[in-house]
Amino acid sequence: MISIVMPAHNEEGYLEPAVKLVVTGMRDRAVDFEVIIVENGSVDNTKIGAAALSKAFPEVLVQSSPVPDYGRALKSGFQTARGEIVVNFDVDLVDLDFLDRALASMDESDVAIVVGSKRSPGAEDRRGAGRRLITAIFAAVLRLGFGLRISDTHGLKALRREPLVPLVDTCRFGKDIFDTELILRTERAGLVVGEIPVVVSEQRAPRTSIARRIPHALIGLVRLRVALIMGR
Repeated sequence: MISIVMPAHNEEGYLEPAVKLVVTGMRDRAVDFEVIIVENGSVDNTKIGAAALSKAFPEVLVQSSPVPDYGRALKSGFQTARGEIVVNFDVDLVDLDFLDRALASMDESDVAIVVGSKRSPGAEDRRGAGRRLITAIFAAVLRLGFGLRISDTHGLKALRREPLVPLVDTCRFGKDIFDTELILRTERAGLVVGEIPVVVSEQRAPRTSIARRIPHALIGLVRLRVALIMGR
C-alpha cells in the first residue's frame, strides 16, 4: 500500500481538485493506496470539504486538529499511515510524476527518503523571488550549520515507513521544521536520503508571509541545533 499524506490548512477551493487528482491518478496506476487528509486549524470550510471527500472516495481518510501546524500534521499523518511507502503531497503541490520516479528509485536502492528537490541539478523553481530566497538561505544554513548532504528538505517526499517509524517518533518540532528534522535524523542514523529534481510553481498565495516565516524558521533551527547537540 502507498499512503499519501496531505496537510490542509484553509484550503477551501483547492483541496477538492487536489484530492480528486490524486485519487484518479492512483486508481489509474492500479495500486493499493490511501489518502490521509490532515486538516489543521482551518477557519474556512476545509474541514467540511475534507469530510465530503471521505464520503465520496473510500480511499480518503480525514484527521482534524484545532491547531494550525504543518509539521505536526505531517507527523500525525505518517504515524497513522498503513502503507509501506508514505508520500507527502501539499494541496498546492501534487506531482504524480515525482511519485513514479520516487517509487522507481526506491525499487532500485535502499534509499529511506526521496526528496523532490527544488534546488538539485535539473530542477526548476518558478516561485516568486522571495520564496526562492528563503529556500536558498534555509539550505545554506542547513548545509553549513547541520552538515545536511542533500539540497532541499521541504516539499515533495516519499518515505519508507518501517525504518523511519522510530525516527518520526523521536522528532520534537512541528511547523516548518518537522520534515527538516526528520531528514537530518535520518542522515545521522546512517540511512540513505536521495533526491530527484522537480518543477515547482506557485498555485496560490503563500499561507504565511515572508516576514513571519524567516524569524520562525531561524528560531526553529536554533532550537533544533541545540536538541541535536544534546542528543535529544
